[in-house]
Amino acid sequence: MASQLSWQIKCSMCLSDFTDPVMLSCEHSFCRQCITGHLRSSGGQGRCPECRRPYAEQDLHSSRLLRNMTGVVRQHLTSQQDQTDTSSTRAPPVLSDMLVCADHDEKLKLFCETDQKLLCVVCRDGEKHQGHHFKPVKEAAQIVKGKLKGALGFLNNEDTQLEVMTQKQATEVTKTQMKANQLSAQISAQFEEMHNFLKKKEAEIKQQLETQEQDAVSAMCKNMSLINERMMEGNELECIFQSALDINQPDYFLKWWNEKGFPVTERMKTKNNMNPNIKYESGAKALRVIPHSLFFGPYETHLQFFVWKAMLGAVKP
Repeated sequence: MASQLSWQIKCSMCLSDFTDPVMLSCEHSFCRQCITGHLRSSGGQGRCPECRRPYAEQDLHSSRLLRNMTGVVRQHLTSQQDQTDTSSTRAPPVLSDMLVCADHDEKLKLFCETDQKLLCVVCRDGEKHQGHHFKPVKEAAQIVKGKLKGALGFLNNEDTQLEVMTQKQATEVTKTQMKANQLSAQISAQFEEMHNFLKKKEAEIKQQLETQEQDAVSAMCKNMSLINERMMEGNELECIFQSALDINQPDYFLKWWNEKGFPVTERMKTKNNMNPNIKYESGAKALRVIPHSLFFGPYETHLQFFVWKAMLGAVKP
């Protein structure tokens, strides 16, 4: 009962007992200092914090009834508290777990959408935040979580693309290795018809083929490492974003967003992109799958001819 009475005399902006209460035309009441400060920060075009109905300074009307009621209820609650304090079964005060402003020692109940940071009501009315847009922490947390979910969804989609690219690149590596094996068998079959010179030539040409294969596979494996690296970076961000979305306290979540989440998602956004439908910069676009391109030159199609010409210089008549 006492908590219900106490709530009836509290200003919804500062969450303290009414001080010089005024009533707007929409019949919502606030402390004069709170609502006039809100009006100044809005550039003289204020909206009721409760119902968002527009109001001007001339719409502020002193509420004598509410001021008197606040005094009576406060006196009653003080008397009741004095009686409670004398009791041996006095309950310990409930401590709030909300973050506190380091400058004003006030609870951080607001989130500045302009600066993307937590504020108290005193910070809101300061010159530093004149003309900025504010949201209660719970409402702001839901909005920011929505943005973070969008970034997480983007990473999920990109992860799928990168996984497909990895599979394709692995297939190309297999094709290259198969091609090399086929050429090796072809070379061996043709050199079986020759003697010592041809055996030596066979070994030389196989060494050339192996070098080409190593170069081709090395380039593909390096490219696949880049793809996997980008995918791992995306997976790491996915884990971080998912963990952040599990933060239940709005203020702690927004503190994380200000320090880590917002800078990271800003870096993910596209730059100088004329397409409004593309919001984030894809790391997959800078990557590509290297196709197998192993080519053994004239030895692949005219092996015997060139070996025969080489053999002519070595064979004595």
